Amino acid sequence: MIVGPNLDLNGKRLLFIKPSSLGDVCHAVASAWALKARWPGLHVTWLVNRTFEPLLKGVACVDETLSFDRARFKGLLTLFRERSALRAFVQSLRQGCFDVALDLQGLLRSGMFAWLSNAPVRLGFAKAREGSRLFYTHPVDTPAGPIHARDRYDALTAALGCAKPPREDLDVGPAERSRLHELLSREGFSGERMVAVCPGARWESKRWPPLQFARVLDELAGHGAGQPLIVGSPDMAEICREVAAACMLARPVDLCGRTGLRELTALLDECELLLTCDSGPMHIAAAQGTPVVAVLGPTDPLRTGPYGQLDHVVSGECELMPCLKRHCPGLGDKCMKDLDARRVIEKALALLNAGRRK
Repeated sequence: MIVGPNLDLNGKRLLFIKPSSLGDVCHAVASAWALKARWPGLHVTWLVNRTFEPLLKGVACVDETLSFDRARFKGLLTLFRERSALRAFVQSLRQGCFDVALDLQGLLRSGMFAWLSNAPVRLGFAKAREGSRLFYTHPVDTPAGPIHARDRYDALTAALGCAKPPREDLDVGPAERSRLHELLSREGFSGERMVAVCPGARWESKRWPPLQFARVLDELAGHGAGQPLIVGSPDMAEICREVAAACMLARPVDLCGRTGLRELTALLDECELLLTCDSGPMHIAAAQGTPVVAVLGPTDPLRTGPYGQLDHVVSGECELMPCLKRHCPGLGDKCMKDLDARRVIEKALALLNAGRRK
């Protein structure tokens, strides 16, 4: 099979490898849309971490998902202990009879998955980490300099002959909208303007103080923004409760841990605004075209900010930015704690006053 602009993958089977994280899976959906636009008859099987598999259910550009438990395939000792599960997983890979494997993860494990699939054509990043390029038949160069993750993924599909993705959304349908509205009704949502806030983040260094989020929500409520909806994963429950408790004027509905990924996507699709730190919901909202005000500190918005909305990012000031560290390397989370809430309020009000344009 000759890879290039004349390649025809209609009727072929492609293994699409992007297991994690939540934000990266969101970014990669655009690449799947690009593949389907180029070859409507291509069968796309997405290899994904079981945690994020529900996000892809119902997305029309994904024909099938193949999930795995990341914890069972982490480290050589764990692989040895779980060797029977590994054998079963490899067998399921090979039963896919894939013609092409496309590795958007670019790590040793994902490169091995591409190789173990027995796909005769395997593409991945030429400058991938952990030596994963050794498993590719076609290493692909990406543009030099800092580029967004979305654009890196587009470089891989371009190598196959695809144009820019025609869409990037997560294909929200009536079923998840119905489940969302039932939940909102049960939780006493007033039905006013929908503004969401996601105050949690897995990295401690990415978190903005709950009092600051509450201050912004109170200010927005004073300008008629309605009843805010607090979202997040179950492990962010304490942070979400702190934000809700600190609000003086706003009357937030705390939905933390109450939505599945598809219902969360429907919620963010219908919102006028999402206020967030660097989080998975930030990328879901951006993919749905929802305006995002993102408070960023240790990460680089040029690489991982809300795609297409980098002008909505509010960053702190610190000589170590972006440090890319899970924990502050020594300045007491200065980049986040010193970030003035008035800057966030100004950006949020401007977007709300402009109105959402789908």
